[in-house]
Amino acid sequence: LADTIKREFDPDVIVGIARGGLIPAVRLSHLLGDKLLRVIHVKYYKGVNLHLKKPELYVDIKRISGKVLVVDDVTDTGTSLEFVLKHLKRKGAKEIRVATIAYKPKSRFKPDYYRFETDKWIVFPWEEAPLKRGGQ
Repeated sequence: LADTIKREFDPDVIVGIARGGLIPAVRLSHLLGDKLLRVIHVKYYKGVNLHLKKPELYVDIKRISGKVLVVDDVTDTGTSLEFVLKHLKRKGAKEIRVATIAYKPKSRFKPDYYRFETDKWIVFPWEEAPLKRGGQ
């Protein structure tokens, strides 16, 4: 994923969508030459196939400019990503591209970059339930 992005796009800043997109965003930031990393927190899902009426913004970016790479874990319905793109354009982003690890073909939004397609619910390793108290 990083190699493809590196060949095609040189972002000024990477925006990771909390929470699922944070680990991939940090990794891509390093692989793309330690790019500036910003965080936006948007919530749409409450669980498997359970979502809010519309995306809710919890952590915002005051302003942004230049070329932006938005990173999330999954393009599912596409609703959150469409919301974030419109929001970042209003904040001043000049060019925006999107990278996700997984892309679901039923989505109304297709990211510019993705690692694989699936129609299944995905739980990434960093989303596993926290360890029980006592390290168990």
